[in-house]
Amino acid sequence: MRITALLLLALTALTSAVSYHGYKVVSVTPHTTAEAQVLQEAVQQLQLQQWTEPHGLGVPVDVMVPPSLVEVFLTGLQAKHIPVQVKITDVQAIIDEQAAKRPVSQSLPRTFDHNKYNSLEEIESILEGVEEEFPSLVTISSAGTTYEGREILMAQVSSDGGETRPVIWIDCGIHAREWISPAVCQYILDELTSGYGTKSEITELLDTYDFHILPVVNPDGYEYSWTTDRLWRKNRVPHEGIVECHGVDVNRNFEVAFGEPGASDEPCSELYQGPEAFSEDESKAVRDGIEALGSRVTVFYSLHSYSQHWMTPYGYTDALPDDYDEMIRVVEAGVEELEAVFGTPYTYGSVANTMYVTSGASYDWAYEIANIPYVNTIQLRDEGTWGFLLPEEEILPTAEETFAGILAATAAI
Repeated sequence: MRITALLLLALTALTSAVSYHGYKVVSVTPHTTAEAQVLQEAVQQLQLQQWTEPHGLGVPVDVMVPPSLVEVFLTGLQAKHIPVQVKITDVQAIIDEQAAKRPVSQSLPRTFDHNKYNSLEEIESILEGVEEEFPSLVTISSAGTTYEGREILMAQVSSDGGETRPVIWIDCGIHAREWISPAVCQYILDELTSGYGTKSEITELLDTYDFHILPVVNPDGYEYSWTTDRLWRKNRVPHEGIVECHGVDVNRNFEVAFGEPGASDEPCSELYQGPEAFSEDESKAVRDGIEALGSRVTVFYSLHSYSQHWMTPYGYTDALPDDYDEMIRVVEAGVEELEAVFGTPYTYGSVANTMYVTSGASYDWAYEIANIPYVNTIQLRDEGTWGFLLPEEEILPTAEETFAGILAATAAI
């Protein structure tokens, strides 16, 4: 029975989850090259998990530290007079508190609820419900199948059958632990469907563009982040001969600048790029979905968390595209409107110059190979107070401001 499956999922999450009891998230702010080197060496030697990557002197880097290493890590940095701040004192305590507030449903939802995070099964049920409610507007299809056999679902929203109009592509959940990303994708889908014919701005938008939305690009990883490891990032592909490590960072698996700085060839790394470009079902799903649409794809959005950045190509180099000024003109319109909703500050620019160098990422492929003229990657709330553990009460305001920004950016094109 369905309820039995839901209760089993909840029981599994409680009994077999990876524990982060006593883990702290520490914000470190190196102000000199020497201090940055000290931080890098400490992270490598102690094999710590970075929640954010270094992207300039004077900019904080968030690092998660297990209890056995907290004293040596903090003492070592303080001895070098490197500013440190403990942002989260016990990671597991937050995970447990948030899980305790999330009641186990006795039936799967068929409509949106933007005040809670939804499991993969719940998201799939909601997508089915939206297609049933808006059959002339929404088509749910499979963009691909993962290693563990899950469908990567795509929602097409079109008021004219989806054959001719320019397309706005939005994908979410490429990194499993970034739960706010799929939640915002669900909000966007809700606004488009409920607003068509009732809100003039949405009606005009859908009479101009079709939307293709992937709420969860990485369903295997997302499911694993619910049942076993809340902070899991990659997909769940096993590596031959390496039983202790699984997964590829899907957003390092695209063919532009594959294997260059900002990725890793070590299978146990969180930034593992995979054995070759497009080795993963998830990156293939994005590639194939966009290629099938051809030149119709006009705007590309990939939603991530966290750090409040709105960015454009390139990620693999600090050089700027020839049409960077035009892309930034549109981004500025989006950021201005986003910030106007709740006053949430966002920085913007190219990925490499705003955040850090990445290679093999979807946004550079979308721009260079798919030739999409307006390519955006948005790092959603927050700036590190909660990080990947953004509370459920932050879902709705994050979604509202993000969608307002997307509407304004689209209008500026």
